[in-house]
Amino acid sequence: MEEVLIGILLGDAHIQKKSSNGNSRLIYTQSATMHKEYFYYIYNIFKPLCVNNHIPYLNNSKDKRTNEKYSAITFATMSLPCFNIYRELFYTLNTKIVPEAIYKLLTAKSLAFWIMDDGSCHGKGLHISVYYFSTEDVDKLIYVLQDKFNLRCSIHYNKDKKPRIYIFKESMNNLKSLVLPYFINQMYYKLGL
Repeated sequence: MEEVLIGILLGDAHIQKKSSNGNSRLIYTQSATMHKEYFYYIYNIFKPLCVNNHIPYLNNSKDKRTNEKYSAITFATMSLPCFNIYRELFYTLNTKIVPEAIYKLLTAKSLAFWIMDDGSCHGKGLHISVYYFSTEDVDKLIYVLQDKFNLRCSIHYNKDKKPRIYIFKESMNNLKSLVLPYFINQMYYKLGL
């Protein structure tokens, strides 16, 4: 469970702490139409930490930039002491960060879940969105990808000048051998398969 949690915390998951002396909870959201199968895969991993008979809930929203409507599905765990550790690792003053211990924490399985959350095929390579992390945090992630996993990568920026990590096509076979054992079929397209 920890390896999955690390991957989704680098991606779409959040840990919320409602009060300074309370426990933390995991909140996870995905597109209700595109990634429903993947959402339920994650949900079933964390379901034992949700209240009995918890039912994920549907949100309908409008993207303020494009005015497009979209629906998302969300689950939240109970507030539990086990999430406090990750809240302390991944947050500073309610801002998500990359922990100093990311080299040790990020495994091939974690990488797979991070890519399933925030990866996208780009030509013969792969982008991983890291829009909300600082430049220093992105540098930490690139270092781990290069040094620990032997992946050639760099920073690319989208049209809004937000950063993405680009994994070069020369590293894609290596990347696939690392992450495919943990991928679900619905997300193969993110690896160009």
